[in-house]
Amino acid sequence: MDDFLQTVALLRARYQRPPAFNLFSVLRSSSDEVRLHSRFLAFLLDPKATHHQGTTLLNLLLKRLGIENFDSESVTVEVEYQNIDILVRNLSGQALIIENKIYAGDQDEQLWRYHQRMHAEGYAEIWTTYLTLEGSEPTERSRKSLPVILLSYEAEIVSWLKDCVSLVAREPGVRESVFQYIELLQKLTSSDQSEIYMNKLKEQILLGENLFVIADINHAFNAVLADLQIDIWERMTAYQARQYPQLGKPEISATKEAVYAYYKKAKNSKYIGLTFPFTFMKGGVYIELNHRLYSGYYCDGEQFPEDRERLMALGRLIAPNTRSSGTLFWKFPKINVNLHTPTNEDLVLLRDPQTRELIAVSLIDDMHDLLQRAHQQFA
Repeated sequence: MDDFLQTVALLRARYQRPPAFNLFSVLRSSSDEVRLHSRFLAFLLDPKATHHQGTTLLNLLLKRLGIENFDSESVTVEVEYQNIDILVRNLSGQALIIENKIYAGDQDEQLWRYHQRMHAEGYAEIWTTYLTLEGSEPTERSRKSLPVILLSYEAEIVSWLKDCVSLVAREPGVRESVFQYIELLQKLTSSDQSEIYMNKLKEQILLGENLFVIADINHAFNAVLADLQIDIWERMTAYQARQYPQLGKPEISATKEAVYAYYKKAKNSKYIGLTFPFTFMKGGVYIELNHRLYSGYYCDGEQFPEDRERLMALGRLIAPNTRSSGTLFWKFPKINVNLHTPTNEDLVLLRDPQTRELIAVSLIDDMHDLLQRAHQQFA
């Protein structure tokens, strides 16, 4: 066992390349759905864009999606049309909706509303796609009975981009942009290991009993991730009790059982956390997990539409330049790690107790700040 791990460590040191310069990471957060991912994808899909490939790149993706007889000659491509991340539509009454989810959660009836909106505008053929890092399913409350095409950055988008490279080879700026975007996606999906390193690693895994050891390590790795996440939740509740005891005890859905279920990929195991109901109106503040941790407001719009609208207005005051949507205000903490498929950088942060404490403190402070803003505005 020790020899195997030592060999793997040596292979990693020799063959695994360090992260290279990436213009996308410099200019934007790698998880910026709208201003990075949606805009760049829309650029490639737009036949009128300066990649000079006309409809070729769009047709490649349509083929990969299994969409036939789509009129790509009269296409317009828009970002954030009526809150739709990417909309590809034509004069033949056809529309392709691409809902782009890096880490954000679904809104109530979101995909259903987008489909109905385009239907009301006269589009007879509508395809709705749901783009995530790993091809995840949308929630039932978002799609309702709507058929949805699942699309993943890790598989379909990276493969499509690799097909695009040879087509844009004579456009050096576009070609290098596509190369760097592929590298960014591979980093986001933890698939950025070098081919030589992976081949050498596979050779080692197939030797002796190593394959069975790896299976045990995989189980242990998920258990370690669960323990690290549980530690963050426990640090949050301890810090809140010390720093803001006047808030009382939160409603806790991030139990040990829930966290372990999350890593076993049990159904409906996301969206666990801590909830602090308001005492002066309906709704409250919360800290929640959807692969990453964030804090925000909540309020049931069907039961309490007036209070929800008040919180919507407060969110617009807090962040007036954010995208317009039906989602109540929420934000990531200063240290923003992926707890589902952590990158190497995330793992370095997560294994450090001081960093876990900083994550916990940041989230509770952000939550308390949101609560104070609501109290000052409405109490």
